[in-house]
Amino acid sequence: MATFYDLAAETRRKSLLLVGIVVAILAAFGASAGIALSGTVDGGLPFAVGAFGVGFLLTLGAWFSGDRAVLAAAGAKELDPSAGREELELDNIVNELCLAANMPKPKVYTIDDTALNAFATGRDPEHASIAVTTGLLEKVNREELQGVIAHELGHVRNFDIRFMLLVGVLVGGIALLADMFLRARWIGGGRRSRDQGGGQAIVMI
Repeated sequence: MATFYDLAAETRRKSLLLVGIVVAILAAFGASAGIALSGTVDGGLPFAVGAFGVGFLLTLGAWFSGDRAVLAAAGAKELDPSAGREELELDNIVNELCLAANMPKPKVYTIDDTALNAFATGRDPEHASIAVTTGLLEKVNREELQGVIAHELGHVRNFDIRFMLLVGVLVGGIALLADMFLRARWIGGGRRSRDQGGGQAIVMI
């Protein structure tokens, strides 16, 4: 039976493999876009190098600040245990579970939302965050909240958070480059059409 250490090691390997595959896809996509836009094979090389650089920068961004971007997008605010009973109870639960699991306490955030939800993000147990909606705090009892937090801490300890963070950022990078390529093709096609139309008008005169 796999242990936490086995699962964490497997997730680390998957994370490295994911980065390698996605960066290779970005480079291949960049080369294809360059060839399509320039009309020559040599024209694809600068685009491939540029796409590889984008993939590298996206990986760095995900590694060092991807969790902050996720929390900001969710509208998360850092937990203030003195704000009320529910906030204090959440802080106590995170403290006791981290102590029992012998792992660093992640930063804890709340999201002002009536939905019952929670998630963990970050790159490793030393740089992890857990966010819980106010709806969850209001509608579940202590035992149920302990189960939710234990589940999220399991993702932290297994390094699932790193893998999912990289997936989100790198796949988003591919979508961004694809959108930029389509816009460039549309603009370039429109410009060529206008140029061709202008040439025909001159001939007719």
